[in-house]
Amino acid sequence: MLGLLLLLLCGMALAPAVAQEDPLVQRGVPATATAETAVLAREQALNAGQRLAYERMAASLGLSANASTQQIESMVRSLVIESERITARTYTARITVNFNPQRVAAAGGRIPASPDAAAAPREGVQPSEAPPPAMASGPAVTTVDALASYRSFAEWVEITRRLSAAPPVARVQVVSVAGDQARLRLGLRSEASEAAMALASAGLALAPAMPATNDPRAGAARGEGWRLSLAGFR
Repeated sequence: MLGLLLLLLCGMALAPAVAQEDPLVQRGVPATATAETAVLAREQALNAGQRLAYERMAASLGLSANASTQQIESMVRSLVIESERITARTYTARITVNFNPQRVAAAGGRIPASPDAAAAPREGVQPSEAPPPAMASGPAVTTVDALASYRSFAEWVEITRRLSAAPPVARVQVVSVAGDQARLRLGLRSEASEAAMALASAGLALAPAMPATNDPRAGAARGEGWRLSLAGFR
């Protein structure tokens, strides 16, 4: 009987702490998928984990659970991989997804007061970081198809991580994967040439592909899209 009473008291003590958790930060979200390759499995797993994080946040803030993938991506501020395990065809991870409070509010979410209060600098305390550039948020204004080249799975993971963290990139879609190359569709928040310069500072090389001059069907204007790799890739 005493043990039951202690258990109830502990539950009551922990309840306020749980209630104060910020729904805009979803931690420990499982992300698992199996596909033909580890590259595809990782893409599918992170997409599934991001949607699960959104569904949890939406349930807390009164949003519809039926948002499209593009709508969810527009509300995600960042995605952090806490841990991951990779096999030949399976990817398993735990992730933290941080949502943008302004975009969640614009979608109709009931934003708690704490994130806004935390964002405002206190008197006499300097902000820890400079404001993000103008292109750091917002929807894509242009879309480009890019052929990503890499020499290992670890290099591919690094490319996708840098893309996810890059301010000019609004979304990344893996169209196909074959060996040491992957075809991507990138949603960019600025024109491609401007985004390419910003990506260079993140260690990514994005450049127009040379047109296939030996093929009369390929025009110089169209060419083969864009090429993407880690800076210094040869």
